[in-house]
Amino acid sequence: MKKRILWLVLAAVLVALAGCGGEDRPLFREVIPSTVTLDGEIVDVGGIRTLTFADTVTGIYAGVDPATDDVYRSFLHFPLTTIPGDALISSATLSIVVKSVDLLPPASTIPIVVELVSFGPPLEAAYFNLPAVVATSITPPISINDATHRIDIPVTSLMVEAQRQGLNNFQVRLRQENDFAITAGLMQIDESSVTNEPRLIVFYF
Repeated sequence: MKKRILWLVLAAVLVALAGCGGEDRPLFREVIPSTVTLDGEIVDVGGIRTLTFADTVTGIYAGVDPATDDVYRSFLHFPLTTIPGDALISSATLSIVVKSVDLLPPASTIPIVVELVSFGPPLEAAYFNLPAVVATSITPPISINDATHRIDIPVTSLMVEAQRQGLNNFQVRLRQENDFAITAGLMQIDESSVTNEPRLIVFYF
């Protein structure tokens, strides 16, 4: 008798869940490669800013050159055409391969800030100081151990804001924290091949 009651209760629960199923949204995963022809770095050398596009080099830099104190900021461009405008963002990850790391002794790490920015492509040298919409930091900071490895950076808050604003592209700037006050070092983001390309991984409903 007890078993029968339990089965009846279970059946009622299943029916209730089935009735709500039409309102549930499945979870989707989208992997978006960056657009290498729109990615780039801007370097400030004594106030003069020069742009280099990623498709003309094997990697772009972010940080401060320990040898010269030149300041580099990297820009990555991800089109959001495959993400529906009404999608609810569950999580987002920026995945990059760190091609090289150059530290200023005795610095042990490079504090890198990832900032959501917005501009109409193509990238221009004048965008070096664009105001950030929202930002996060790479945690733990970049160290020599990250060289030649792929690292995953949580950027959910940035993606949520990009979606809220209805941005057509997810554009981020990577720079060293306090890059005009402190020299910690320089990291290079690999742009040399499809295998190592920067990627934006988004889970959404």
